[in-house]
Amino acid sequence: MTKVKLEQALLDILLQASLTNTKQSFVQKRANQRLDQTVVQHHINALLNELTPLVKNDKSMVRLTTEGAKLHKKNNNLSVNKQIPPLVINVRLPNLKANTLFFESISLASEADAKISFFQTKSIDEFEGVEFDADKLTLSGTTTQVGDHQFDLYGSTPLANGQVQGVVVRVKVTIVPDPKSLWKNIPSDDTARFHKPDTHHAYCENSSMLLMGSSVRGRSHAHKGIHRDDDFKLYCDDSSEWIISCVADGAGSCKYSRQGAFVAVNSATDSLKESLNGHYGTALEKAYNDFSNDSNEENQKSLLEAYQHTIVKAVFSAAKAINNSVDANQGDSIKDFSTTLILAAHKKVAGGYLVISFWIGDGGIAIYDKNKKVVLMGEPDSGEFAGQTRFLDNKIFDDGSVYRRVRIEKVESMSALILATDGITDAWFETEKQLESLTHWDRLWNELEPHVTNKNRKDGLQGLTQWMDFWSKGNHDDRTISVCLVKE
Repeated sequence: MTKVKLEQALLDILLQASLTNTKQSFVQKRANQRLDQTVVQHHINALLNELTPLVKNDKSMVRLTTEGAKLHKKNNNLSVNKQIPPLVINVRLPNLKANTLFFESISLASEADAKISFFQTKSIDEFEGVEFDADKLTLSGTTTQVGDHQFDLYGSTPLANGQVQGVVVRVKVTIVPDPKSLWKNIPSDDTARFHKPDTHHAYCENSSMLLMGSSVRGRSHAHKGIHRDDDFKLYCDDSSEWIISCVADGAGSCKYSRQGAFVAVNSATDSLKESLNGHYGTALEKAYNDFSNDSNEENQKSLLEAYQHTIVKAVFSAAKAINNSVDANQGDSIKDFSTTLILAAHKKVAGGYLVISFWIGDGGIAIYDKNKKVVLMGEPDSGEFAGQTRFLDNKIFDDGSVYRRVRIEKVESMSALILATDGITDAWFETEKQLESLTHWDRLWNELEPHVTNKNRKDGLQGLTQWMDFWSKGNHDDRTISVCLVKE
C-alpha cells in the first residue's frame, strides 16, 4: 500500500469511527459530531508512525513521530515536517475540600494562546464526582476522594504556520478532608462519677418573657469521649416579676469541673430566686432608684446592702455548693471543681428594664437592643495565656472584690438579655473590642432570632441546639447560651 493510500485509508477509518460509540475514548468525545480535521490529521501521524517507522521521502529517510509531526499533501506526494515537541502545561489548583461543592478555572496563562481541542480527558472522566468543561476550562463538582491527584488532559492546538502541535495539560490538585469528618463523637461514660448528659436544653416563659437555653459538648470533648463541663439554669414564672438566667463553664483541666458548674448554676439561681421574690427584691429596686437620683454615701450603702442580700448571697451560695461537693475521702480538692459563673436577673419596671448581674471568668453577658445598642455587663477575665481565666473561689468574698463584679443597669428598651460561655464568645468575638461591638451582636442575633422567635417552642429549642454545632476554626470548646427574649 502506498503512503498516500495508507493515509487515505486511515482518514476513512477515523472518520467512520467518529460515528460509533466506543468506551471512554477520543471517539466517544466526538461521537455524532464532525471531527476537527487537524485532530484527525494528528492521529493519522501517530498511526503512521506505528505502521511505517521509516518512509523514504525523495532522497532522505525520515522517521514519522507522534509528537506533533504533521502529514500533508502537496502535489499528491506525502511530505513530513520537522518534529514538533508537544507543549506540556503544568497547572496547580488551590486545595479543594472533600464533600464541598467546588468550581475552579484552569488558567493556561500565555502558554497556549490558541484554543486547545481536547481529545483525551479519561483521567477526569473516570474520577467520581468531578466534571471537566473543555470549552470553559473549568473543573467542578464534589468528591470524597481525599489525597493528591493528577489529571492529564491531551489535546492539540493549531500553530500560526498551519502545523498542529500536541498539548498535554497536567492538572495537579490536593483534596483535603472536610474538617468535621475528622472529629469523633464518643459518648461520655454514663457510669462515671458526676455523669451528666452530653447535651442539655430547656426553656421557660411567662406573659412578657421567653427564656431559651442550650448547652452542648464541644468537639474537643466529644472526640475524646469526655464530659460536658458547661451548664446553665433558667427561671421564670407568672408568680414573679423577676427573670433569672445563669451559665457556667467548668475548667477543662479540672476533673470534676462539670459538677462545679452544675451545682454553681443551680445553687445561685435558687438563692437569687428566693431573695428577689421577697423583701430584698423590692429593696434592691428602691435602692437603685434612690442611688440613681442621688449618689450620696447613704444611698450607696443601701444599694450595696441590697446587693449583699440578693446577688452576692447567690454567688456565695454557688461557692458554698462547690465546697460541699468536695469529698476528702475520694481524694478531692476544691480546684477539681473549678468553674466560671455568669448570673443575671431582670424585670420590667417603669420606664424600661432593670438588670443586675455578676460575672467572673470568660464568656460574656450583654443587654442587646436590635440594631440600636448593646450594653456589656462587665468584662471577661483573660489570663496571660490562651484559655486562661478566673474561676469562682472564696477570695472574692474575703477581699470584697465580689462587689466590683456586680453590675446594675436600667435601659429603656431591649430585645434580649444574652449570656454565653467562651465556646460561643470566642467564636463570634475575636477580641474584647468586638465583644462591645453592636455590629457583631447584630450578626449573632440574625442567627439566633429565627430559633428563639419560633412559635413552636420545642422546634425553636431544637433549632437553637442544632445551631450550636456551627463550625469555627480552632474553637471546639463546650458551648452554652441563655437567651431571654422580650416579647413584643
